[in-house]
Amino acid sequence: MHWRARIGTVDGTPRGAAVLVDGARLITCAHVVEGLTEVSVTLPGVAEALPAAVAWTGDWRCLGDRGDLAVVELGKPVSVSPCAFAPLDLLRPREGQGTRELRALGFPFGHEKDGTHVTLRTSADRLLGQEWLEIDVEQAHLQRLGEGFSGAAVYDPGTRLVVGIVTDALLDGDQEGYIGRMLPLDTIRRHWEELDDLLPLDWLPDTPRRELRALFDGVRLDPGTLELTVRRAFPTFRRPLPAFRSPWHAIRYVGEELTGEERLSRLLHELGRAGDGGVDAGPWLRRWMPERYDDAAPAALTTHPAAPPTGSVVFRAQSMTRGGAIDLSVSTVVDGVPVGRAGPVRVRRQHLRAKTEALLAGQIGGVHGFDWMLEFVVPEGLMSEPFEEWQIREPGAARPRPMRTVPVVVRHLDRLEPLLASHLAGRRWAAVCLRGETRPRRVECGLPYGYEEFHDWLDADEQLCALAYAATPAPDWLSAALDTGVPIMLWRRRDCGEGNHAHCAPEKFLDRITEAVASLDPARLPHEVMRLRKEARSPDNGDAEHCGHRLTLFWDGAEGRADPPLAAGTARPVAGAAGAAGTAGMAWTADITGTQNTGSG
Repeated sequence: MHWRARIGTVDGTPRGAAVLVDGARLITCAHVVEGLTEVSVTLPGVAEALPAAVAWTGDWRCLGDRGDLAVVELGKPVSVSPCAFAPLDLLRPREGQGTRELRALGFPFGHEKDGTHVTLRTSADRLLGQEWLEIDVEQAHLQRLGEGFSGAAVYDPGTRLVVGIVTDALLDGDQEGYIGRMLPLDTIRRHWEELDDLLPLDWLPDTPRRELRALFDGVRLDPGTLELTVRRAFPTFRRPLPAFRSPWHAIRYVGEELTGEERLSRLLHELGRAGDGGVDAGPWLRRWMPERYDDAAPAALTTHPAAPPTGSVVFRAQSMTRGGAIDLSVSTVVDGVPVGRAGPVRVRRQHLRAKTEALLAGQIGGVHGFDWMLEFVVPEGLMSEPFEEWQIREPGAARPRPMRTVPVVVRHLDRLEPLLASHLAGRRWAAVCLRGETRPRRVECGLPYGYEEFHDWLDADEQLCALAYAATPAPDWLSAALDTGVPIMLWRRRDCGEGNHAHCAPEKFLDRITEAVASLDPARLPHEVMRLRKEARSPDNGDAEHCGHRLTLFWDGAEGRADPPLAAGTARPVAGAAGAAGTAGMAWTADITGTQNTGSG
């Protein structure tokens, strides 16, 4: 066990302890080498005052900071066996067992030359601040923690496997020297990723794992890009993802937390197209995973570059039974990954617009630079609100702009529930997507139908997937269409009145709107309706009777939409049917078990 070391200044003043992790490098605490660039390393009984340099330090700057870690590199390698590391789950509590007894060799006052041992106890459930493990010394032991133990290896005395390093201890009061903290291996490798080259990880053999980590060493991708990359590689993985600090962190997470022989190759292909140019892992895959390397994949990625990320800001308004209030919440997603949410907040109907515009101002930064849309998930009574005429009040912009400058769609709140109508909507949506054309059925405003007749008409034809109303649909007609699962409806917000309907000009409107969207893929409808709304106001192409005026688009396939939760719980996106604006293919669902690897990683 000659890997237990003492760190001192170049003139020999003891500063703390360290642990030899390979032939030339040791790890210790950042505060042990604070202010030093050169140090001396002593391996008691083996080597004295070896010259070394501080090669790397963590984020630690003062007492209590995270990242209290440093790497010291010897001027010359030594012929001493380095430590061996324990499996990451060694300290996990096990039924019928108490906390594990551990040891550490420190160099407190009076024991600077050879050091002295302290016996400790801890377990993985004693995590503090997602950084440290709390350790304690039984009062029956004579030796307690004190100055000189910082950086000391904490190891299992039976196997001699290292589980972390001591960082600090209480040095005053009744608990002086009896309670302290250590950095476990999982924390150390989070700050210093090269530790993964030395750990006993079972998801990839040592040599290919080291080469793969070196391939991505120094590559910088922001956490949002890395999360999108993992979601694209595994669209059905429903668990929340951590904030990835580096590509290697994402690779390691996939290797340890997911299962399936293709998981690494799938992620590496996606990383190859992330950021500016990505990293070509093809040579590594050809060398270490030739049976899973697809020679056509890199060419395909070059020939067909990835589509830009798409996003959606989804408002959900739920009417409350008391006082006419509405609970309003908003959720923002980019390529199915949640990037922001707010609410619920309770508002009166007359304040709905103002509160919606205020909430949108707080979310718009999450979709800046992306192709995005607005979705309003509302009860039946709010579907004819002129949402596209409301304002986008972007922080820092000189003036607001109308929401019609982005795609705006309406959805039905009830379709978020597991009702028969939701299932029917999914079937009709699949049918219209399969044929690739919207083909709306015209609904004249003078039809003599009540709810039953309208319902029976729609129910008899499952291929009837889109309706174009000449005017605001009568409540019975709208209810019947929602109950039979019609996924697409368009109407001009206008009360047709009675008599011969001459003033509502139904024929002209229906001719124009059906001509505009009949052959259109339903996935493109939100963008086409946005174009029509803009064109209607154009001095060159618009007129008073343009079909884009006061145009509402109901666009809701039920099983392929994003649901912003009213509660502030954890939302988990999962891919679903394809849609026009990215989130058309996303739904919110519960976690799926069985995808987690329960091995030592």
